[in-house]
Amino acid sequence: MKRLAGLLVLLLAGCAAPQPRTPDLTAPDAAYRERAALLGSLSDWSFTGRLGLRQGDEGGSGRLDWMQRSATSELRFRGALGAGAWRLQAGPREARLILADGTERVGVDVVALVHETTGWRLPVDALAWWVRGLTAPQEIPAQALELSDDGLPQSFQQAGWRLSYERYSDDQPAPLPTRLLAQRDDLTVRLAISRWQLREER
Repeated sequence: MKRLAGLLVLLLAGCAAPQPRTPDLTAPDAAYRERAALLGSLSDWSFTGRLGLRQGDEGGSGRLDWMQRSATSELRFRGALGAGAWRLQAGPREARLILADGTERVGVDVVALVHETTGWRLPVDALAWWVRGLTAPQEIPAQALELSDDGLPQSFQQAGWRLSYERYSDDQPAPLPTRLLAQRDDLTVRLAISRWQLREER
């Protein structure tokens, strides 16, 4: 009787529905998520580089200094891109663009403000993530994310743009892009970064 009861228990256990398993992340996926969590937690960072834009037969390039302090961005550009030299301050509620002659323009939509002033439609909010080799959480979910074996993005598509990363630095606490390309329709944005600075939260 005891033997029969034991067999019945085994039979019932075998008929039980299998418990769903959480799929294991691949090594590149896990490395990307770890890097994204680290870089996404840093609120203060800056870089110096060269920005180049091309749309049809029009284009230009110049030096770009980007300083990020929490939710506030400050971009300083010196070169030939429509309005020439300009400084952009963008916060959660307002964006302010100051031209070389001291003229100031203010708006709520930073993309519209830059476009109206310079003629270039730059996705500034998303770029704050893309320049760090991260997909932008506030935009349409990224597609076709291609990762290296180390979990570094090689390319992805987001909000109508295609991002391609040509080179990364060996900076700590995580590698950061030094050459990247963003394309949408006939607009091409190239960024070559010569110097990164990160400030870890304390």
